Amino acid sequence: MKANKFTLSTVVLVLLSLSVRAWASDKMKANIHIEHTVHVGSTQLAPGAYKMTWTASGSNAEVTFSQGKNVIATVPAHVTQVRSRYDGPAIHTDSSTSMLIGVELPEVSLSFTSENAAPASPAN
Repeated sequence: MKANKFTLSTVVLVLLSLSVRAWASDKMKANIHIEHTVHVGSTQLAPGAYKMTWTASGSNAEVTFSQGKNVIATVPAHVTQVRSRYDGPAIHTDSSTSMLIGVELPEVSLSFTSENAAPASPAN
């Protein structure tokens, strides 16, 4: 009887940890740090910390880069649900053009295109 309770407790803990992990990966936001000036869409991102949030419809997403309450850029992206080999965000740029081409997160990868990108409206 004690073995059954232990097994049941273990199974419940495993299921809870899996559901918390799935919930955490569903947040659709990440904090990133950009080391060098990069371009995403038609916007230049200066070095610094940014909050990335996105909304997805299938494999298409709209990603917003913000600092504090200021939206810096909103750009289209392609989302791939894939487990990354990195523990934190990995920033991928094209060194010849300084374009941000993707951000790889532990559970999802976002790749950016320059088409249809729009700079953020100036904050009031």
